[in-house]
Amino acid sequence: MIIIDDFVEDKTLLKQIEVNKEEFFSDNGNYYWWNGWWDSPADTLKKKLIKYLWSDKSPYKPVTISGFEYWTGQFGPDKGSDYLNMHLDKDEALWKDTGKISSPIIGTVFYPVEMEIEGGYLEIFNNGVDKQPERIEAKFNRLIIFDAGGTHHRVSQVTKGLRSAIAVNLWHPKPTGKLKEE
Repeated sequence: MIIIDDFVEDKTLLKQIEVNKEEFFSDNGNYYWWNGWWDSPADTLKKKLIKYLWSDKSPYKPVTISGFEYWTGQFGPDKGSDYLNMHLDKDEALWKDTGKISSPIIGTVFYPVEMEIEGGYLEIFNNGVDKQPERIEAKFNRLIIFDAGGTHHRVSQVTKGLRSAIAVNLWHPKPTGKLKEE
């Protein structure tokens, strides 16, 4: 696992997300697919952020990827959902159709806006689901890279405020499910 605070140095990009945060988070929980900047332009704020996170600045360099699965998530007592159950990231369509598990190469959680929250920890069960998880605070401009397909994880209950994050998984091969193009 890699945790880096103050990861995005491009203050203009962070400001654009802050100014447009209503739109940035408007599709809460909808999954999208992007083949990557080598195949199509980074023509949305989310794609610009993904390119920033995973191009030259990334401390993790996968050899081969097919693209990026990404989604935004907001949790809070006034949002309708204030936590996320324990799970492994996987190709949900393949699992549903065949029972086979295919997982992303690596996963990312990034917090692109300022938040005043209580709770909302990313809990990663590195030592098994029956052991205490590592608890990582949701903090503005924090990047977390971890094995989202191989390590159980969840989001603890948010008791105050609104936890806002974008998750990005790197895949090879591309998941079989019908992910939307943003």
